[in-house]
Amino acid sequence: MSQPDRTALRTVGYIAGLAIPAYLGWALRSLICSLLLAWLVAYALNPVVSKLERLRIGRTAGIVILTVAITVAGATVVFLIVPVIQEELGALFSQLPNYFSTIQKALATAWERTFHERFPSDWQTLFNRLTRNASSLKSISGLVAKPVGNIILGAFTSILNLLMWLLGVAIIPVVVFYLLRDYDRLIEGAKQIIPQARREATLGLFRDIDRTLGQLVRGQLLVALILSALYGTGLFVIGVPLAVVLGIVSGFGNIIPYFSLVIGLLPSLTLAAIHFKDWIHPLYVLLLFASVQTLDALLITPRVVGKRVGLHPLLVILALIVGGQLLGILGVLLAVPTAAVLKVIVQRIIRKRQGKLSEEGSEGGADDQG
Repeated sequence: MSQPDRTALRTVGYIAGLAIPAYLGWALRSLICSLLLAWLVAYALNPVVSKLERLRIGRTAGIVILTVAITVAGATVVFLIVPVIQEELGALFSQLPNYFSTIQKALATAWERTFHERFPSDWQTLFNRLTRNASSLKSISGLVAKPVGNIILGAFTSILNLLMWLLGVAIIPVVVFYLLRDYDRLIEGAKQIIPQARREATLGLFRDIDRTLGQLVRGQLLVALILSALYGTGLFVIGVPLAVVLGIVSGFGNIIPYFSLVIGLLPSLTLAAIHFKDWIHPLYVLLLFASVQTLDALLITPRVVGKRVGLHPLLVILALIVGGQLLGILGVLLAVPTAAVLKVIVQRIIRKRQGKLSEEGSEGGADDQG
């Protein structure tokens, strides 16, 4: 075989060696994301299991103890919160007729301003009026129909993806158990795979990633709990219905930058406006969210997560969009930790590059002096 043929064959082999793993990775992306999520959970829980091990409790027994403790804590939280939520829902349902009356009045005012006639008093009359005013509503319905149709179509087409996602979620606890049980052996095995010449530099990178991920994952959960308490307490003091639910949703929604403003602020404003029928209570809600967001940005997140670890909100939003587009819900869950890891890698490359430039500058200066 001639040299050009060997080169062409080697090139084809390289391309196949890259293309086949890439294709398999993409085809199995849901399973891979589930395994990565399981590793992230095991990584977050491993310090507790290791601490129990230092107390001369076996890893398997430590995992069982930790699982029981988490279950009991979760059940306790549910036991304490569910009655409050039930009470809030009961109060909300009792006020629904008043809320519908307020909404109807607002619709009647908008209808009279648009069509210069009184709002229909029954559904049949409303339907007849809508039919008669179809030309006036055509432009509005055209704007609304397409997005609604896309949403319905997407809901049907995503059923299979949802089932596969549930299957992937179902295997996570099993994988977490085995990862926690064999965590130290897996880490030692991974170290042995690294070539000796690159081992120290690679382990240094992994130590940086470990420090960053540890602060980020545990810190964000603690921040979410603190913000949930602040939002829930504030909304309860203001008197907004479903204060506890909205507080929890707003606190944990804050993990995604500005997401709490969508799933927390807007419902809170709406309920405050409908419930109190004034402008002062929605203003209180706005002031609450502005105050908590400011407190979080200036004090809570920098203290709990750390300034060095913190990611720029734009970077987080881009990571969430990319993760959601590529891998769906699991991609969204893994987006922030992945962005944190990439940030550590890029920072290390920049530091290494700056070190090389400094060395080259020093050598150049020495040569000039010579």
